[in-house]
Amino acid sequence: MFKLSNLVHLDLNSNNINSELPDEFAKLTSLEYLDLSSNYGFNGTLKRSLGKLCNLKTLILNDNRISGNITDFIDALSECQSNNLETLELSHNALTGNLPTTLGHLTKLKDLQLRYNSLTGTIPETIGNLSSLETLYLTSNKMSGNLTPNIGQLTSMVLLDISENMWEGIVTEAHLLNLSNLQEFSVGVKLGKNITLAFNINPSWTPPFKLTLLTIQSCRLGPKFPHWLKHQNELTSIIFNTAWISDAVPDWFVELDLKLDNLDMAYNSLTGQVPNKFQFNIQANVDLSTNRFEGPLPLWSSNVTTLYLRDNLFSGPIPLNICGVLRDLTDLDISKNKLNGIIPLCIGDMTQLFTLVLNNNRLIGQFPEFWGKLPYLYLIDMSENRLSGKIPGSLGSLSYLMFLRLSGNNLSGELPSSLRNCMRMISIDLSNNRLSGLIPNWLGKQ
Repeated sequence: MFKLSNLVHLDLNSNNINSELPDEFAKLTSLEYLDLSSNYGFNGTLKRSLGKLCNLKTLILNDNRISGNITDFIDALSECQSNNLETLELSHNALTGNLPTTLGHLTKLKDLQLRYNSLTGTIPETIGNLSSLETLYLTSNKMSGNLTPNIGQLTSMVLLDISENMWEGIVTEAHLLNLSNLQEFSVGVKLGKNITLAFNINPSWTPPFKLTLLTIQSCRLGPKFPHWLKHQNELTSIIFNTAWISDAVPDWFVELDLKLDNLDMAYNSLTGQVPNKFQFNIQANVDLSTNRFEGPLPLWSSNVTTLYLRDNLFSGPIPLNICGVLRDLTDLDISKNKLNGIIPLCIGDMTQLFTLVLNNNRLIGQFPEFWGKLPYLYLIDMSENRLSGKIPGSLGSLSYLMFLRLSGNNLSGELPSSLRNCMRMISIDLSNNRLSGLIPNWLGKQ
């Protein structure tokens, strides 16, 4: 194969090739397109010899085991009298080291994907030279340091994802100044790490872009809700997770009349009532957990499929029409609130449910018996409420049930023998109730 000196296009993706990257690729001097992705077996380093393919326009090596740094390879490419590289995709490998400053010499580069590696250091200032760059993915590496404001000079940039790293310092208008084509922007520090990146953007600043996706995670975006987003009326996905916002959701945000696929504002200190005017596209995901929202549970449209409202101050009963309004829910978590009253029986008609989490509220009444039409349910948590009555035998019809948590109630009677039919069960917690009878000998023998 390496004697095909006129070869222009070589695609070997999705095979089971398990070897080091052969030096012989350097012999294919006419090569413009090389795709070795999804072999999961190519290993070794990106050698300088590969960088001598000056006609190369596309190199795709995603989903392999390429290791080491990319400096030699990029240095060699930058020395080409006319390097033509437009697409460089090296995601899901084991690359280490810093991005070289010579990266800024690849002026025709449009697509740079390096996510899910172990790259370190910061983004070189020469990144600002890549005026043709449209996509930059550095997601989930070990990069750190201050973000260069030169990324704000990437006028062709459409998709910018630098999340899940260990950035430090301040993001200002300069970092976003000339990104007039930007549609998707994701930035953040790895979850569980200290918050070392903050935003300091003038509230009156009007961005030059219209975003569809915005993710700011594990950053100090607050304390105020970001007013510079006032004209971002094309957003479909908003993630402000762990963003240090301690403010009410402003009226202007609701009046943007957004139709959302994702709304995630979990782990902040947002206050007030959640607006009922939010609109969602089909199969939308909503996570407003761990805030200070109060008032009745918000109900939107049947397009919402996952709803997480745990750890807030919602009060009052669970609305009796929740099943009609949110009939296609797959996951419902309204735990750790101040909800009272009974559990609506119509929840048994929410046939797509996978998880039902109602723990740590003030719910009363008989433990419900509506389990016959919930074939996919694998997690039930109704612990730490005031439920009474017996555990119904109909729970045994839940063939996918893995977690059953009913502790801290006033349940009585014996453990129904039908639970032995739940062959996938991993965990049962029935502590702090008034159960009686013998511990069944089938328990734990599945």
